[in-house]
Amino acid sequence: MINKTVACVGRKLSVTLLALVLLAALLYAPDSLAQTKARIYLQLAPLQDEKQLVVNLIVTGVADLYGADVQLHFDPSQLQVEDANPRLEGIQIAPGPLLAADERFVVTNKVDTSAGLITFVVTLLNPAPPVDGEGVLATVAFRILGSGPYSIEVTRAQLVSSSLTTIPVESEDLLLPGPSDRIVPDRHIIPQWGWWLVGIAGLLLLVIILSVVYQRRQAAAVRGAVVVGDGSIPVVEQSASEVAAALTEQGRRAMQRGNLELAHELFSRAVERDPANTDAWLGKGLVAHQISEKRICFQRVLALDPDNPVAQTELQQLERAS
Repeated sequence: MINKTVACVGRKLSVTLLALVLLAALLYAPDSLAQTKARIYLQLAPLQDEKQLVVNLIVTGVADLYGADVQLHFDPSQLQVEDANPRLEGIQIAPGPLLAADERFVVTNKVDTSAGLITFVVTLLNPAPPVDGEGVLATVAFRILGSGPYSIEVTRAQLVSSSLTTIPVESEDLLLPGPSDRIVPDRHIIPQWGWWLVGIAGLLLLVIILSVVYQRRQAAAVRGAVVVGDGSIPVVEQSASEVAAALTEQGRRAMQRGNLELAHELFSRAVERDPANTDAWLGKGLVAHQISEKRICFQRVLALDPDNPVAQTELQQLERAS
């Protein structure tokens, strides 16, 4: 009993000492670190379809993020937004995984096709913790109408902290001269002073992870098991990829039973939690009703698994049908 108590006290002292070291390092960091702003930029996703552009709206270098208000402008004579959720009224873009699906609320998600405007407003819901770091805020799939150039501008970019204050942010537009320009720029060049900062960030991340794990375990003890999908698989404190895998398996079962509506919902929830889940994208494409939605899903599969025979066959059949 005494050994366990000493070990516990030792761990707490180690974490406290680490936190003090990190605080001292941050206090004596160069001015450029204190002046670093969050960034919002548009990143082109690699695809095999020359008639489509898929663009990720990336947020990076952010701390204490709780909400975002972004407006994009595009030329409607060159590009057309493909609806990410045909079940809802109007044209939607796809929310990204930066703000967790089960902790966020999408306030506004609309596309003005005539004006070429996309408005996306999202916030976390209390008691969800704020988000640090970087990730995909939303994804926009465009159908190419003209020969270029293709310009997508960030006309409004506002980030809000958990204390409802504005987070300073810089934005970047995306300009592609034509269909052959599909090179994704390198957005992760580390400055000369950045290597030591990477080490500090790694240590700070360790402290944050320990804190988050403890808080989530405490919340799970109070909340109990979280039931996913139709209730057949209970999940407690699983990662996003594990939840997505469970949802995908339930989607397969629903598809085998002939319940395509439930299968579509389960596959959609799976890809929202884990956009890299090839099986979920494939299942969603197989049960989708809209041809445009099928095409997007199968293209996502091939972007992740270029040799997937099912996706290749389904896309070929769609092209012949059109």
